Amino acid sequence: MARTVAVYAFPASLIALGWLRLEEPRAAGADVLWVVLLALAPVLAPTLALRLTLSIPAALTAAWVALDTPSGDDRRGFFAPVLDRFGDGFLDYYDVQVPFSGLERLHMHGVLVLAVFGFCLVLGHAAAARRPLLAVLAVIAGAGWPAALFPPQSVPYGALILAAALWVLAGLRTARLLPAFVAGAVLVLAAAGASTSAALAKDGVLAWERWDPNGSTQQPVSVSYVWDANYTGIEFPKNPTTVLRITGPQRGLYWRATTLDQFTGDRWIENLVSLSEGFAAGPLAFDPLLPPIAYDPGAWTRQEVEIVALADRRLVAATSPRSFSAKEIGRVEFLSGGIVRRAAPLARGQRYVVHSYAPRPSPKQLAVQRPLYPPELDAFLDIGRTRVEPFGAPGRDARVNALFRDERYLALWPYRSVWEEARRLRAGARAPYGPVVAIETWLRSTGGFVYDESPPASGMLPPLAAFVQDGRAGYCQQFAGAMALMLRFLGIPARVAAGFTSGKREENSWTVTDRNAHTWVEVWFPDYGWLAFDPTPGRGALAATYSASSSGFNAGDAADAFGPQRGGANAGGAGELGRLLALKERLAERQQAGRSGGDGGGARRVWLLLGLVLLTGVLICAAKLVRRRLRYLTRDPRRLAAAARRELAGFLVDQGVAVSASATPEELRRLVDHELGADARPFAAALAQARFGPPQASAAAAAATRRELRALLRAIRRGLGRPARLRGFVRLRSLRA
Repeated sequence: MARTVAVYAFPASLIALGWLRLEEPRAAGADVLWVVLLALAPVLAPTLALRLTLSIPAALTAAWVALDTPSGDDRRGFFAPVLDRFGDGFLDYYDVQVPFSGLERLHMHGVLVLAVFGFCLVLGHAAAARRPLLAVLAVIAGAGWPAALFPPQSVPYGALILAAALWVLAGLRTARLLPAFVAGAVLVLAAAGASTSAALAKDGVLAWERWDPNGSTQQPVSVSYVWDANYTGIEFPKNPTTVLRITGPQRGLYWRATTLDQFTGDRWIENLVSLSEGFAAGPLAFDPLLPPIAYDPGAWTRQEVEIVALADRRLVAATSPRSFSAKEIGRVEFLSGGIVRRAAPLARGQRYVVHSYAPRPSPKQLAVQRPLYPPELDAFLDIGRTRVEPFGAPGRDARVNALFRDERYLALWPYRSVWEEARRLRAGARAPYGPVVAIETWLRSTGGFVYDESPPASGMLPPLAAFVQDGRAGYCQQFAGAMALMLRFLGIPARVAAGFTSGKREENSWTVTDRNAHTWVEVWFPDYGWLAFDPTPGRGALAATYSASSSGFNAGDAADAFGPQRGGANAGGAGELGRLLALKERLAERQQAGRSGGDGGGARRVWLLLGLVLLTGVLICAAKLVRRRLRYLTRDPRRLAAAARRELAGFLVDQGVAVSASATPEELRRLVDHELGADARPFAAALAQARFGPPQASAAAAAATRRELRALLRAIRRGLGRPARLRGFVRLRSLRA
């Protein structure tokens, strides 16, 4: 045993020293010392079988020490999170320059600690088994690999590796010294060659940072070209790269990275005000442009964001972020509009949690919003260097017309056609929502515009003026930029937002690729703050309820934002009111035709099919109800509590949430909070009291459990939306469970 320790000590210290060179000094460097000792412990056992057996718990302990660190996620279990963190940390060695900061790169530090443990464990087993050549190989690989990742600046490092190899051979009393001398000489030459960057660059033998274990599509990619407005053309990659993975709301949202607040005269640019710096851990500063309800945590939507392969500095979030939990990200800069930006690009595997205010007003609610704009919105009425009056100001049309005759505003003259189209589309509007939805509808569907990633040249006109007047072909930059400009001409605060569409829903999370990069428009309304509208054809397929392009749009409610007149110059072809009313009338005619019979045979078949579908849904719902009621046919309080637990578990399963059959009340609470964003603490407390508390108090606790369950289910259903609730009613998953 003493001999094994003596042989192990010096080479293991050298291995640890070699890997620690890759990391900037940090207080947690003691992790490495612990795993060096941990790797030695199992090899001191007297037999090989016992040494191998003890190596298993030692390896699990090393993984716990190295990678079971706070990572921004709250996934249950040990193996899956640890393996994910190991993969993230390993891939970071291909993205991050060494030496790295272990305080910022916890997963890279964890991989480093495991590397030290692994090489030391092999060294210890070889020493205990008296296998000198295997021990020498462990020393050469364990100390030589970090030398390739971060070449030493002197030859003595290679000499130390040679000395460690000789130490092993001498300690194990081998006569075969030649392999050790050869290996040591090779390492000395490698260290000497690596000590000069010119030698390394000449041959590229050690250009490890260019190796790509996952193929080129996994390299971090930047998508800023989507919102760096040049309007000349754009080309999305043929093979998409997953850049983000977001766990949170079931409904689709836009993931916003930044906003383009300023129009310079020919393009939209990012012009954000720096507010402060620090760690993103807690609520953001007060924003006067958000309504009071935005500060109520009960109105927030939770998202957990994982960086997969995004080369950008901005923290992506839905709508209006209000709180971050992102200490792992490091220090950040807080900018106006809820934008948070890091000094360096985000790294693969970093995670953070953000809570956003994401309102869901209906067209009917927006149609009655008046143009009550606070002074903080003045900057969002600027067009170049000219500020226009807000919507509804008396005589504003005449004053805007005068701009195109005043040589002081010569830079605006090319945009006369943009103003005239905006004024035409606004005709008859009595509230800002009318022009907003009219312009969005015109650009998206009724104005003859087409989506084209290689639009025609703008010629002598500025790009957006040419797009509206002549070209009518472009991609999201043109559509969003033109709509925001038209709204500002009308005195409606608007800006261009940039980020990603929702992506693809997979396994309770959204997978976002670089092909989801997008720009859209945000418009300010008094009771809701900034709301998203998407005028780009084919890019905004989100199930929102405030946009004419969404599935929840109602033409009749939107038409309420226009005046009551139904004829004359302000209706029909003079404005979009006529189009919206015509759409409403066509929908009514179709509904009436369906009721009147039309094609008798076809209608009967349709109604029969709908009846069968409805009957099937009713039977499924009835089966669920009967099964649930049967569970409650008992006077045993603990069985009543178990029935309530099964009812909640069945509800979650029907919503696509995986629930373990042995889930505890606390695990159910965390699952409800993580997946559906609801507070299940009262229910979990009552359930635990009913199932595991004193028998004399179990009856009251069981009754409380049922009351809290009903309240919890009501809260969850309010946040789900009707489509998700309907799908849950007719799903068979809870019946099979």
